[in-house]
Amino acid sequence: MVTVPAAGRLTAATVTALVLGIGSASAFPLSATTPMCSDVGAPRSVAQPSAYEAVAFDSDGRMLVSNAFGNSVDMVDTPGAPPRSVATVPSPGGIAPLPDGTVLVGSGNSTTAFLAPTAELRQLNPTTGEQRVVANGLSMANGVVRASDGTVYASSDVEPAIDRVHPDGRVERAWYRASTANGLALSADERTLFANVSIGDTSIVAIDTETGASRVHFRPPPALALAFLDDLDIDGAGRLYTNAFLAGQTWRVDPDGSFCAVATNLVFPAGISVGAAGSPFAADSVYVTTYSGSVYEIPRAVPRP
Repeated sequence: MVTVPAAGRLTAATVTALVLGIGSASAFPLSATTPMCSDVGAPRSVAQPSAYEAVAFDSDGRMLVSNAFGNSVDMVDTPGAPPRSVATVPSPGGIAPLPDGTVLVGSGNSTTAFLAPTAELRQLNPTTGEQRVVANGLSMANGVVRASDGTVYASSDVEPAIDRVHPDGRVERAWYRASTANGLALSADERTLFANVSIGDTSIVAIDTETGASRVHFRPPPALALAFLDDLDIDGAGRLYTNAFLAGQTWRVDPDGSFCAVATNLVFPAGISVGAAGSPFAADSVYVTTYSGSVYEIPRAVPRP
């Protein structure tokens, strides 16, 4: 998702929704197009009251969210606790945890990003609020994911560009150019980068991190072709979790490409993350930010072994 850096800004997808006259939580017929996952609990609110973009968990199991309209990264210590700002970050985008307890945060996630590659990647200490720029000249840094060797991938959903930031900080802008991209997720062996294509051919593509070659991993049925896939995460079994922003749904996509909904009737779901083991945020739940002003837990969305 992208934000317009001005007072009263709206996300690009929200503008699209208004143009289409979508005023309900779900923009598309549900029963005929989206199978429901079994044994999943009802969504419950764990934080409010702002429009949040990305969500992730730091090494201490605390929830971090990028406050799209507040130009900040906020923290939620436990489910139900009030969010508190930990740092000012202009137009915050994706969040990627680092092993040392800090996190990487995209800055410059706005609709003006296509005019010039001015987005940044910042390293933020969520405990102290200290931050520093570690890479600049990025396309947008909407989605951000980090490999174990320190390589970072950052997406843009307004131009065909996934940037690759090397461990030494060198930026390889538009390393992948075949499509725009929104949410990103890496496979366990880090040989595949999954990316949501929100605009155009709505799909999840699988990109070879060595060659940059891609293939379509998942494409929703035609009735959901305008669903606008937003953020993306992956669990230990290789199942993907994504939000259909305009459809008001959260989906689970299995490795074979089959899918089902773990939640419906949400209002503009954006960011998504699997919970953190050993933290107050259950590892078999997924956590979803929305532009309606709540963060939801979807219990048992991650199948247990």
